[in-house]
Amino acid sequence: MQHSPEILKIVEGALRSNAPQVAAYSELLAAKLEKEGHIRIAQSIRKKIGQAGHSCSTTSVSGRLEPVVPVDKDSRLSLGDVIYPALNESQVKLHKPVQESVDEFLAFIDKAHLLSAAGVGISPSMLIYGPPGCGKTRLAHHIAAQLNLPLITARCDTLISSFLGSTAKNLRNLFDHAASRPCVLFLDEFDAFAKARDDQHELGELKRVVVSLLQNIDALPDDTVLLAATNHEELLDPAVWRRFAYRVQIPLPNRDTRTDLLKQFLGSFYPKDIKRIEEATDGMNGAIIQQACLAAIRSAVLAENETIDTNRLIIGLAKDQHQDIFGSSALSDEEKVIKLRETNSKVFTVDRLSSIFGMSTGKISKLTSKGVAK
Repeated sequence: MQHSPEILKIVEGALRSNAPQVAAYSELLAAKLEKEGHIRIAQSIRKKIGQAGHSCSTTSVSGRLEPVVPVDKDSRLSLGDVIYPALNESQVKLHKPVQESVDEFLAFIDKAHLLSAAGVGISPSMLIYGPPGCGKTRLAHHIAAQLNLPLITARCDTLISSFLGSTAKNLRNLFDHAASRPCVLFLDEFDAFAKARDDQHELGELKRVVVSLLQNIDALPDDTVLLAATNHEELLDPAVWRRFAYRVQIPLPNRDTRTDLLKQFLGSFYPKDIKRIEEATDGMNGAIIQQACLAAIRSAVLAENETIDTNRLIIGLAKDQHQDIFGSSALSDEEKVIKLRETNSKVFTVDRLSSIFGMSTGKISKLTSKGVAK
């Protein structure tokens, strides 16, 4: 039956007298029926939800019935932020093997009721890891958008409390909330509360938090989608890895992926001479490429140009990638010229260095030839 997962969750919530769960999954069922053209049935379900209103829900700006995310009892701050990612705002460009894993993960969730009936179901959980800026958070948004579910991002600053035992209680409350509604629970900066328990530098309280985390993951219903992301996978407790059905490493983008990213970020401002930009992005993450592209677009708009200034973008990318050289107070401009030229002569051409530092091409040539001679 097509909507059996939602119906089963509604029945489960009713049997447990869990009104927020009944309301949340009834709203999801109404949304799916409305999308299929069953407008009157969807309206009837929403009318029933409204008539039975309860204190555990609020109505959002979009008109959705929103269960209230629990708060930390001491600070009274929310334990998570809820958003509804849109597909057109959460597109990702991934290496083929990573994309295949994500597609398989989404297909599993879509057919979870069939797999469970066949006795081969697994928890829909994914651990995403890789260097900063490679698109881990964006991938979480993309998955939530593909599933048409709200994304609840755990707030580390609120979850982790200075009071003994409060962090474990906060985790339990957040996991219980996620289990009671259709959503994607996203634990960003996962290493903040999933560090290896043999780390001698960590306090006993944080080690107890890891135990609580593992117990909460184990207690999640089979239909609750759990995502976690970290830049420091080497710090994670070994037991954490086994709790995730899918483990996806997102590397820095290769040339083809960088080309796709440039096309995506630049849009209609995409220039013809893209190869020079591709070379300049070698070794960069998607976040740096996006920032440089947006800065180049802003400059093009202000200059009333239809495409970005390629040279300006390359300079912006180069400055982001070599901040250690450009921002060094210990180096003179002349020394910076020599270092940059030695680092990448294709990107830091004589003309480009002349433009960046305001020196004549003759002086640049003289400096760099001396630098090479040394």
